[in-house]
Amino acid sequence: MKRTATLAWCAFWLTLLVLPTYVSASFTASFQPCDLPAVTAGKSGVLARCHVDFAGKPGTVELVGRPPDQLREAVFRNHDGRIIQRIAVSARPFIDPENVSIIVRDMNFDGMSDFGLRDFAFNGANEPWKFWLWDVLRRQFVYHEVLSRLPNPEVSSMSKVVRSHVIDARNNVTTNTYIWREGKLQLRDSAFESVRK
Repeated sequence: MKRTATLAWCAFWLTLLVLPTYVSASFTASFQPCDLPAVTAGKSGVLARCHVDFAGKPGTVELVGRPPDQLREAVFRNHDGRIIQRIAVSARPFIDPENVSIIVRDMNFDGMSDFGLRDFAFNGANEPWKFWLWDVLRRQFVYHEVLSRLPNPEVSSMSKVVRSHVIDARNNVTTNTYIWREGKLQLRDSAFESVRK
């Protein structure tokens, strides 16, 4: 009996040493890799560490909070691990081996990557997002309130527009198309698509 218990404990500790303490994931929107470190239930920690480019250089963003998805902070580090910026945030994005709901891409077409975070993982057809645009002068991300109000955002780098697809209770879709003019997001046009039964 003692030998069996000893072998079981040895197998348990060997498993912990051999298996990684994180799994990999990919973004839902911008497809860069993420690591998902193990965090003890009820404790705060890094829920996802994603490899991104910002400020024109490679770095990481750490999503910090309580598992599985209660986010309280996004921490940006440069390639040496030095903290560039901490952003306090209250959100519940998807964070699992399939999806980490963030966007790191140029949202305002100034040549610099910006940061977006899905606000709530389960919110129906109109997905809310929060966005921070990279400010070259301040050398940090700055929250953009207007962009953050657009549900289901879609960025077209080719035509340099931002589209928002608003879905009503009958699944009709209104697509609003925005352009950037002098640093401000302006509505260019709107199209309504009715769902026929």
